Amino acid sequence: MASLKDMPFTVVEALTFACCIYREKGYTSTSSYTAGDQQSYTNKDMLTFELLPQLAGSTYLLKFTPTVEDIDQALAIIKHFRKLSFGVIGDTLNDYMGRVFGVTQNENITMKDFGVLASVPQVYDREINEKQVKAAIKDTVKAYLGQEGDTIVLNIRYIQSKPVPQIGCFSHTAITDGNYLVSFLSKELLGIAGSSQQIRAKVKKHSVNFTSKTPETQLNYVKVLDREFVWL
Repeated sequence: MASLKDMPFTVVEALTFACCIYREKGYTSTSSYTAGDQQSYTNKDMLTFELLPQLAGSTYLLKFTPTVEDIDQALAIIKHFRKLSFGVIGDTLNDYMGRVFGVTQNENITMKDFGVLASVPQVYDREINEKQVKAAIKDTVKAYLGQEGDTIVLNIRYIQSKPVPQIGCFSHTAITDGNYLVSFLSKELLGIAGSSQQIRAKVKKHSVNFTSKTPETQLNYVKVLDREFVWL
């Protein structure tokens, strides 16, 4: 009889649970304890305990029920990472992405693959988001807004918002209704990708986007005037 660590699971089944966990809990690779000694589990832990409940302790009370959307996401991820085959042939993948390819393209996986598989949904999410951001930036006006120091009122749609832990703030990239590219930092999360707002801000600097080298107007002293602004 095979041991638990050698028990096979189809990659679709395991990845579906990984997608469900990521959708409900986000992603963390570090476990910790919160108030009342409640433990927060890593995605690898949660995936392990869902697929192998025999290994879960009595304090593990979580339960995940995948949806049809999670199954569709798992299948999309498998298809998405099939592209890495060219990297395998050319020997250009780093160790981690090599493992991502190996795990997602195998028919079956075992417990030793749970760590990588648990991280795959957030990697996929990041790659899709970056692709969408690049596409949105590509169509922006290749010019700047105002002059440095100007106060301006803008209608914007966020295309990317992400935390910057090193300096304790959030970085936002957005497009104006005039199709200009702008960016700014804030202490709080002001908007998420796809949301629209009207803001007042000062032009801090005329710069270029770090990845695309597209003209980008950097803003500061941003104040949200209308959080319910409807983008037409």
